[in-house]
Amino acid sequence: MGKARKITAGDRKYLAKALKDKKPYTEMAVRMNVCVDTLKRILQREGLAEFDAAKYAASMSYEEPVMWERPCMKCRDATPRPKWQYICDRCTERNKNYDGVDEEWLWDD
Repeated sequence: MGKARKITAGDRKYLAKALKDKKPYTEMAVRMNVCVDTLKRILQREGLAEFDAAKYAASMSYEEPVMWERPCMKCRDATPRPKWQYICDRCTERNKNYDGVDEEWLWDD
């Protein structure tokens, strides 16, 4: 299962009003740009509606990640990031862009 989709306060307000007005789930799903099953999972997770099926139960992995301030192993930056992430996002992105050749080692012809 993919990551739980975060919804904004405006979306939550819309869903609460739509449920109160007894709008169909398909209409709400189209507005939220998700399928009906995903919409029902969102409603269950947000406490707006209850469904008997086990597939709509909130995932245990939805909890907010535990953060830590351990320094990055490359740049020593100590900004908070998810626990067990040893290298910061900036260094990770720089590693992705690295093509394996340092400019200082290139030959000048």
